Amino acid sequence: MAVAERAVAALPVRRERSPWGDAFYQLTRNRVAVVSGILIIVLVLLALLADVISPYTYYETRVIDNYMRPGSKYLLGADTLGRDILSRTIYGIRVSLSVAVMAATVSLIIGIIYGLTSGYFGGRVDEVMMRLVDFLYGLPVIIVVILLQVYFKALGRRAAATGLSALLIKADLAMGGLLFIFIAIGALNWIGMARIARGQTLSYKEKDFVMAARAVGVGPIGIIFRHLLPNILGPCVVQETLQIPGYILLEAFLSFIGLGVNPPTPSWGIMIQEGYQAIRSYPHVLLGPALALTLTVLAFNFLGDGLRDAFDPVMRGT
Repeated sequence: MAVAERAVAALPVRRERSPWGDAFYQLTRNRVAVVSGILIIVLVLLALLADVISPYTYYETRVIDNYMRPGSKYLLGADTLGRDILSRTIYGIRVSLSVAVMAATVSLIIGIIYGLTSGYFGGRVDEVMMRLVDFLYGLPVIIVVILLQVYFKALGRRAAATGLSALLIKADLAMGGLLFIFIAIGALNWIGMARIARGQTLSYKEKDFVMAARAVGVGPIGIIFRHLLPNILGPCVVQETLQIPGYILLEAFLSFIGLGVNPPTPSWGIMIQEGYQAIRSYPHVLLGPALALTLTVLAFNFLGDGLRDAFDPVMRGT
């Protein structure tokens, strides 16, 4: 008996991974998701170090070099104003990633708080809150965003603005037109997250650990933020990651139609709009921004798919 006990004691102790640790382990086994994550990290580093690694500034013009083809002076060529396409593409990463991060953060925070409140309290509160979401779902999001941008652009041209309007205009100008894009995109994109958070809350609020918390006198705020939020956060983050490519494409579309960032702030949408007019004679003008936009959207799509599979118990085999 003692020999058997010593043999059992000698066996290596297997450490159990936490749910988050297990999800990360599953994510690392997805090669496409890992490569996509590395690409996103590279894009973040390029955005942060754009001032250091860019050969030229994004606004530096040399009309004599307009439409210069790729070569030793300009690796990706120059645009219609003689600006270095490579430098403008690198600086454009800042715009796309800023929109992605801010829109996703606003959508995640507002949607989770709204969905948690609606799902936990239920009854009349849930009915009223979700009818508002249903009404917002009926609005054409792209048209509403375009109308908001038209209004904000008109607001920015007002010379006699005072009070809050003047502060918003000044902040938007300082950010190159990004502030109003953040507001316009974040105005409606939280409603999908609110529904997901509500559904997750409804599935957890009657669990034993929530009932036990109520029994020992924990209030609604404590239950929502200490017990429910940690359990629903994973699926919500995964879903929001899948929405990021849509935010990037929406910003590029707004910039393409002239309702995005303010020139000369570089945006891939503006660069594509400027380049497609000369695509037959100078196709290189489109190469940098189009390739960057495509790779970034694909990277976030593949990473989002990998996160979804990693957090899915069925895919994990548990």
